[in-house]
Amino acid sequence: MSIIERVGELLGSVPQKDRKPSAPAGADTLEPNWIERAVKARPARITSTTQTLRIDLDRLRRQSMITPDGERTPVAESFRRIKRQILTNAANPRAGVPANLVLVTSALAKEGKTFCAINLALSIALEMDHTVLLVDADVAKPSVPQALGLEAEKGLMDILLDGRIDLAEVLWKTDIDKLTLLPAGAAHQHATELLASDAMRVLLREMASRYRDRIIIFDSPPLLAASEAGVLASQMGQIVMVVEAGRTTEAALKDALGRVESSKVAGLLLNKGESPGLGYYYGDYGYGAK
Repeated sequence: MSIIERVGELLGSVPQKDRKPSAPAGADTLEPNWIERAVKARPARITSTTQTLRIDLDRLRRQSMITPDGERTPVAESFRRIKRQILTNAANPRAGVPANLVLVTSALAKEGKTFCAINLALSIALEMDHTVLLVDADVAKPSVPQALGLEAEKGLMDILLDGRIDLAEVLWKTDIDKLTLLPAGAAHQHATELLASDAMRVLLREMASRYRDRIIIFDSPPLLAASEAGVLASQMGQIVMVVEAGRTTEAALKDALGRVESSKVAGLLLNKGESPGLGYYYGDYGYGAK
């Protein structure tokens, strides 16, 4: 029995019929230095939605990421299954819960959460009836712009620090029709307090309500490595926990899950396993799971 299965049973029984094979291998896996290898040329510099960011699709393919014109790879199919649960939950929110605010996190660093957050956003961008905003909320170690070959100047933290900056000023449109990006912005020693502030709560309400068809994906710091992650998790409607196969211990996973509301956990995503695709587990402990 795997770590995820044992923890799932402890949290509330994972039905056998809902179990999926575990995660990707070979070209479809996330290797530890995938970002470093991808960033070889000086990134483009874009600071405003007056410009449209051109996504290098070849670059995405080299990183085993989803592309609008891509084939039906195991990873692409896995994220199709994952996003269906996310979209179902968003369409049937509980009272007072912004179910279109989705946090992608992990217990530890380097488990592949950024890879999974980007792919989830790219997959949702292919939907007919939804748009997606990808937020780099790993404010101490932002990596979404690097993964896409960019250099960000302003973003989330700048909005929280300076009330004169409007959200629209730091959003990046892309040439993937339904995908918009929000960088992390300037690093700050009081990032946790800023993310827990009234300004952040107001911003999240605006983001969640401005476009009803929009799903907002937050790439979060690891729960056991940074205090910002717990603050973000408390304000989200759904949480996807990325788990690295063969590395994350049961104790670490249980510790991480104990730091978030179990009713918000939409699923556990097993990354870098031996079989094709990604394992995605959810049970009675998962938000909206059946």
